[in-house]
Amino acid sequence: MKKYVIILTIITSLFINTTMVSAVSSRVIYNFTQYSETNGEIELSWNADDNNDEIQIISYYLTNDNVLEVTYRVGSNIPKGFNKMTIDRINFPVRIILKMQKAEQDILTDLPEDKVNRYDILNLYDRGIINGYEDNSFKPNNNVVRAEFFAMLAATADYEIDTGSESIFKDVDNAFWGRKYIMTLANKGIVSGNGNGLCNPKGDITIGEVLKIIDKTFRFHDESSSYKAPTVNHWSNENFVNMAKADIVRDIDVFYNPYKPNMKATRQQCATILSRVLQTNYTIK
Repeated sequence: MKKYVIILTIITSLFINTTMVSAVSSRVIYNFTQYSETNGEIELSWNADDNNDEIQIISYYLTNDNVLEVTYRVGSNIPKGFNKMTIDRINFPVRIILKMQKAEQDILTDLPEDKVNRYDILNLYDRGIINGYEDNSFKPNNNVVRAEFFAMLAATADYEIDTGSESIFKDVDNAFWGRKYIMTLANKGIVSGNGNGLCNPKGDITIGEVLKIIDKTFRFHDESSSYKAPTVNHWSNENFVNMAKADIVRDIDVFYNPYKPNMKATRQQCATILSRVLQTNYTIK
């Protein structure tokens, strides 16, 4: 059965003890289940168990930018059961962002001015895939280390996280926060290390590595012939071509033409690429 949109697992304290520390306060995130090309159900919940307020979905609105804005409110006087809503007559998949009724402050304080980049970040933030820092910043230009991207990828693919497997890598201690995400992907053959028993979990991930991992995780069902083949000789060229055909990488990307596989991937770039994944028709390999 074709899986159009992932039902995302709520990830709590996703990046504890790393450079991507989650915000202290709990927040509302969503799961979305698509039933047809124009119909689905959204469900809101807290990303942690420290908030007992109920959540009520007020309305939803499709903007001219093809972004579905879902407005909600929270409170102790809201009856149970209003945190779900059926959404009809929308051509899915689309980016979905949450808007709290009468919210006066930004959820993240340093979101880009560019609306597309802003929506890509919020699309993952509101799904619980990525978090901000303790000061409510996102730092979109910061580099992403490999373990951080493995955690983001595992959440995007809705993998059941393997908490029991011991590390098979010399540089991944069993007490390391990212061990469970690394082993989840390693046991699926997505992460194999560099051949000498090392995984380099704290090293910055490159664009080529990001594209290879996504290519090994997802099978995309729509294909375009409008792309430019890489002019550089690199082991990830095939992955780049596959991602270009699926419209996951585009000619507007700074690493596209010429292809820059060794560029260190930023938080913004990872959010944009994974947001595009969630806007396509795909299945998990």
